[in-house]
Amino acid sequence: MILQSSPSTFATGLTVLVGLVACALPVWLRVVRWPQLREQHADLAVPFIITTVLFGVLVVSFPVYKGIIPPDAYALLTLVILAAVLVPWAVFCLRYTGRDHLLTNRRIGVVSTVLYLFVAVFMLGVTDTIPGSTPLTILLGIGVVGLLGGAFAIVGIVLLSTYRDAEVPMRQSLALVLPLVVLMMAAQGLGADPNTRTIANTTVLAVATGSLWIAVTRYDVLTRRPGTSRLGLRSVVTEMDEAVLIINTDENIINANAAATALFGSDIVGESFETVFEQSVSSVRACNTLEHSTTSGTQTFDPRVSSITGGSGQRLGITITLIDVTDREMRRQRIEVLNRILRHNVRNDLDVVLANSNHISDDDIRSTITSTLQKTLRLSAKAREAEEVMNTVTTSPEEFDLAALAMTVADGFRSDDPSGEITVEAADIQIVSHQPVVRRILYELVENALKHSDTDAPRVQITVREDSDGHTELVVADNGPGIPELEQEAVADGRETQLNHGRGIGLWFVNWAVTQLGGELEFDQNNPTGSIVTVRLCD
Repeated sequence: MILQSSPSTFATGLTVLVGLVACALPVWLRVVRWPQLREQHADLAVPFIITTVLFGVLVVSFPVYKGIIPPDAYALLTLVILAAVLVPWAVFCLRYTGRDHLLTNRRIGVVSTVLYLFVAVFMLGVTDTIPGSTPLTILLGIGVVGLLGGAFAIVGIVLLSTYRDAEVPMRQSLALVLPLVVLMMAAQGLGADPNTRTIANTTVLAVATGSLWIAVTRYDVLTRRPGTSRLGLRSVVTEMDEAVLIINTDENIINANAAATALFGSDIVGESFETVFEQSVSSVRACNTLEHSTTSGTQTFDPRVSSITGGSGQRLGITITLIDVTDREMRRQRIEVLNRILRHNVRNDLDVVLANSNHISDDDIRSTITSTLQKTLRLSAKAREAEEVMNTVTTSPEEFDLAALAMTVADGFRSDDPSGEITVEAADIQIVSHQPVVRRILYELVENALKHSDTDAPRVQITVREDSDGHTELVVADNGPGIPELEQEAVADGRETQLNHGRGIGLWFVNWAVTQLGGELEFDQNNPTGSIVTVRLCD
């Protein structure tokens, strides 16, 4: 008789010991770690502590309730513990993976009520009084299946979220879900003989307790979570200033962020996109701007359309981000109107003035007026030519010989102005870029050097080379007075003021063109005088 009761007594004592070790974990967290956890990680620490408290108390108090539950209660121990800890454990795991939006007080309350009624039915032996196969026993069976299914779902969510997050090691989440996994495995063996069941339960509870300790001491699951990236992406969408619409394959708006509902009203969710915006999704894909009335008046948007696809590549819907470009479009319209006035109206008027300047009798006044008008007309023509050249950036780039291009530009200046000395030192470099734009950049730099030279023998050296990183550099050096620092600062800052401005549009064009090509522009002083302008091109 003593030999027969010995395994049961030993198992009970060992179970109590495991329970004490489990109970020590929430105590340690509350006493030692709580000051740190309370500040930033209380949302994880609270459900985790509740889980470990329930787990430890149920295990350590087994001898107390062993006498008031059915004889086979020890066989049901792991199933009861699984049901008891599942709710706080699920709350922890959903927050851990960034899916806490699925949690509501009502859902937690309903699930808790069902699970704890389920636990009470088993522990109070109600099932022993239910004869055969009845609707209640079938319902309890469904409950067991639902319990295990819910536990499996939580495990899957944790592991999948960790797999998608490169910053959190999989071992961390394995230590986190292992207690649930072993409890589920033990619950599958309810029909085993008592001795086997005794050893299995003790082993399972010891493994679960050890895994919980490892999870918080070795990997610190309470501070490192795979849900960070998920929450970050959700925060970007929900809190960004731009309106974001999620549209299904039927072109109905199924969700919208706060910015969208603030602009178009909360009632847009559930409506078709065409009803709200008076045009189809396909037309929005093709347009550059979308104009629509909002709570702040009529605004202009730049629509950005992205596809939503499933894991197998199937199309699930689209997202449309509406970027407010009302001010940008107004500036563009003003610039276009002013550009038209300066290029056409004013130019035509200047042509008339120039044509009639010959009627001025005073030679000095006539010469001054004529020279000024011609300079203004040349500046207007240069602006028009620069605009035409910049439009070529929208075409496909082509491969060309940069050294040959440099020689062509230099030969052109030698023919037009033989007083200047222009030399070319060029390596044999082929690049893929927009040839008209690169030619214009070089032309503007050489012209600027010759035009502003203060010597009778201006010298300009063109160098084509590769830097140490393999990037192609186009360098123009001269012996003139140098580019004023204020003009360099204006171009570098991208803005002009009444006190800080350039002398024309040449350097501005160079800056715009280099930026459009994805390159870099640098200004340096030459020795003893002059400037060195370096254009670094990206092939």
